[in-house]
Amino acid sequence: MINSIPYYKTLSMQLENVGESGSSLRIKLRDKHKNLWGRVHGGVVASLVDAACGLSVIPFLKDGETMVTAVMQVQYFAPAHIGSGNLIGRGKVVNRGGHLISAEAEIFNEEEKLVAKGMSVLKILRNRTLE
Repeated sequence: MINSIPYYKTLSMQLENVGESGSSLRIKLRDKHKNLWGRVHGGVVASLVDAACGLSVIPFLKDGETMVTAVMQVQYFAPAHIGSGNLIGRGKVVNRGGHLISAEAEIFNEEEKLVAKGMSVLKILRNRTLE
């Protein structure tokens, strides 16, 4: 279901796994991901941070709960290049409270070089269904 989300398809983003230990996603880099200078657009990296953090919380949600990103921060450490194959995002939950969940993600290139790191705070919504 997750890999069929239109936004994920647009970015060529694929969920590889999700569990209590975290989430792992991959974006196969293509020309459509380029910014003005021919590198991967920062918004692509931020989307991977958001997805890795957000999907990592799924195992921590109770019946009838969904979530939405309330705060997200991204730190960029190295440019990602189109010819480098894939970007890999790994997310994990840091803390689950009564109303908020904190998660963090690291983004790597194929050579396992750290490209970016981010964190998010997600608000838990109760008695909601996915549409």
